[in-house]
Amino acid sequence: MERAYVDESEPGGGLDHTSYVLAAVVVVQHQVESARDAVRSATPSRMRKLHWYEALRMQRISWLDLLAVAAAVLVVRYDGAPARAERRRRACLERLVWELETRGVRHVVLESRGTSHDAADRSMLDALRRRGIGRSVRYEHVRGTDEPLVALADLACGAYASGLHQEIGAEVVVVR
Repeated sequence: MERAYVDESEPGGGLDHTSYVLAAVVVVQHQVESARDAVRSATPSRMRKLHWYEALRMQRISWLDLLAVAAAVLVVRYDGAPARAERRRRACLERLVWELETRGVRHVVLESRGTSHDAADRSMLDALRRRGIGRSVRYEHVRGTDEPLVALADLACGAYASGLHQEIGAEVVVVR
């Protein structure tokens, strides 16, 4: 059984309304606990959770080794007309769910963005199911401080934004 841990990034600090990135890191179930331990060990004491943009460059580079546990790293990037963040996220989420389902991933863990944003995700995921996408996939939202493995998806986003996605073996899909 594989699980995908998902996080997002808005390149340009949210000022670029033409891009959005969702990353999924797929971890095989029997490696989950050791991967959690590795993320916890790598998290500096000054951080509540491992986070790419709060780290020094050398920390970031060393953290890329944490992605070795991934069965797959998938990055979906919106690269299209200017749109609100939620519209860009929905476009990425639709493709991400399709990609994960076709790979046999049946459990997706998304980092929580708060009650209203999580509800919007659930509404989108329900709409996808009605259209036949993601019917076999179970979803949950978790706080990043409660599930260390969503930090792996944050690292994948950061690596992508820094041009290091080839080093981590990420597959990149572009949606418009």
